[in-house]
Amino acid sequence: MNFEERVINESAHFTDLEDEIIEYFEKNKQNIEFIKITTIAEKFYTVPNTVSRLCHKLGYSGFSDLKHSVKNENNHFLYNSDTEQLLTKNVELINESKNQKIIDKLKSSKRINFYSMGQTAYVTRLIVDNFYSIDYKSYFCNYPNELQHLIRHGENELFFFISLSGEKKQMIEFAQEAKDQNHQIISLTHLTNNTLARLSDERMFCYSPEQRIDEYNVTDKAPILLVMNKLFKKYAKQLNKKITLV
Repeated sequence: MNFEERVINESAHFTDLEDEIIEYFEKNKQNIEFIKITTIAEKFYTVPNTVSRLCHKLGYSGFSDLKHSVKNENNHFLYNSDTEQLLTKNVELINESKNQKIIDKLKSSKRINFYSMGQTAYVTRLIVDNFYSIDYKSYFCNYPNELQHLIRHGENELFFFISLSGEKKQMIEFAQEAKDQNHQIISLTHLTNNTLARLSDERMFCYSPEQRIDEYNVTDKAPILLVMNKLFKKYAKQLNKKITLV
């Protein structure tokens, strides 16, 4: 992942100070190789360890690694194929600590309501079937009125919205209403700074940019399955559910 993608992936977990430091990085990307960590610490009235922790949060080994990576981001890294690039980016996005926070919410909820629209709904149904096999409380909401009823009449429900764009008007309206009703919201979207992710208590990302053939949307849905399958297996393990080969 490049610097911008790392920032989006961790955007829910930054402090106000970290947001300011990130903004400084973004404005000084062209000269970042010449900036010292002590200079940043002094500028923001903090200590170098604060900068180092932010670098670790972004997935870098330290400030030197961040500087080296940002400096070389304009160099094109060659993948053997588009498929390899897609897989590599999605594997990079799988965050074990973030998955654990989501699993804690899944375990404590009385019911998990999954919802998606259009072509993504077919993939989400497969995912929900797997989750239901281990917790018996995961359900796919087939109809908008069914989802709306749960939002308005349920209490402390958990809603898991899956949308690659994160910008579908109806889904955003549902997420906003669920937030207003103090329900928990988890989202899975393509790696962008989108509205649905910003509304969510926990945000998951996969990498699957929109693709079209003429007017037809042919965006790859495999990244959704890859990221959710990793979450599913960890969830199953913590529920002491053994997955066996047959």
